[in-house]
Amino acid sequence: MSFDRDHGYPARPARRRALQAVATLSVAHLADALADTATPVLAFSPAAFDVHADHALIWVATTGRANVHVRFGRSPDALSEHSASMELNSENGHCAAIRLRGVPQGVVIYYRVFAGDQALGDVARFHSARRSGQSLTLVFSGDMEERYRPFRLFDIMAAQRPDVFVHLGDTVYADIPKREFSPTLAHYRRKHARIRADLPLQSFLAQCATSAIWDDHEIENDANGSMPQLAVAEQAFREFWPCDTVQRSGLYRALRLSPDVELMVLDTRRFRSVQSLPDGAQKTMLGSVQKAWFLDVLAQSKAQWKIVATSVPFHGSSADAWGNYRSERDEIVEFIKRQRITGVVMISADYHFAREWSNRRTGIREFMAGPIATFRTFDRKPEAREQHSKGPHFVFGDDLNFGLLHYDGARGTLGVRYHDSTGATRFDTLLPAP
Repeated sequence: MSFDRDHGYPARPARRRALQAVATLSVAHLADALADTATPVLAFSPAAFDVHADHALIWVATTGRANVHVRFGRSPDALSEHSASMELNSENGHCAAIRLRGVPQGVVIYYRVFAGDQALGDVARFHSARRSGQSLTLVFSGDMEERYRPFRLFDIMAAQRPDVFVHLGDTVYADIPKREFSPTLAHYRRKHARIRADLPLQSFLAQCATSAIWDDHEIENDANGSMPQLAVAEQAFREFWPCDTVQRSGLYRALRLSPDVELMVLDTRRFRSVQSLPDGAQKTMLGSVQKAWFLDVLAQSKAQWKIVATSVPFHGSSADAWGNYRSERDEIVEFIKRQRITGVVMISADYHFAREWSNRRTGIREFMAGPIATFRTFDRKPEAREQHSKGPHFVFGDDLNFGLLHYDGARGTLGVRYHDSTGATRFDTLLPAP
């Protein structure tokens, strides 16, 4: 059975629809309405993305044209370093990623957006890449849809004080509702802006570093590499979820979170073959260039733990997951075994419930989380609960949820936990140092 079809969304009461329509209207037209204001204003809280050993991206969005820069430092009262300036205008949707260079490792970095000498908004922060021996906490989940705002799960995530958040896709449901869907840059920008207007999300992103990947709904349901709107959908995604990628097309990249932990982010949409094609050597999830890059990064990595972010489950069997691209999946598994690569842990989302997918045949540990804020599969399909509950592995689909990886810098171990929307721990295990 396939679990990649999104249907059965609950109806919204008329009053709720009306209130959300007003909020949506104000956000969607914010930049246009205030484009001529003399004083720049932040449209949303800034956020840090793709933090590397010595640099990071700071996402900034304003209500109109503005020339801005970012000041940063180790104390909120001593922002002595600053970035280059960047103009935000209608061409870039009044938002952009500003690169911070010379970021020191192993500390909390505070930053603030400025237009000239005028401060815009509050001071935000993120954890820089960890030094050897330092511990690291990473949270992950996926799937959030605007009509389920406010996204309260982000408040629960924030309580864990993570260093890094990995969003595993469906950051926006651009194709829901279908009657409003238009595969244009303007539409994608409006949908992303409505998501970013969520206050718990804004507050959370201003407290830690984020790395995000898209799945299908940033493009269209069950998206693949044949879709003509891929370029504009990717442009909008990059505008709102900055990515420090290997190449200009495609969102894959690797980040060294510490000398001991490397994050490899896969793009399972931009280059994938059409799902209905028969399996074989020519059918691909990653495309030849990304696959060669991924295998090389795996082989060359010196990190104890290689965390692989894949928006769809590696061990999943549905038409939209890796099980429908079995030949390429088997190739990756055999490469990992042949090269004797250890410490590979995959994190995934998409199915709207949490599950441990770890598999003895592949030798790969996988942990799937979600959703952040959308319907729960087990509510709509009771047969899915029965199917995925067979065996001793962890399964949880009765609440919103997220996963947490904690690397212990002293012991080299990787703890894995799942939390529900109340913060309660639903699963807890420890992976020994490889």
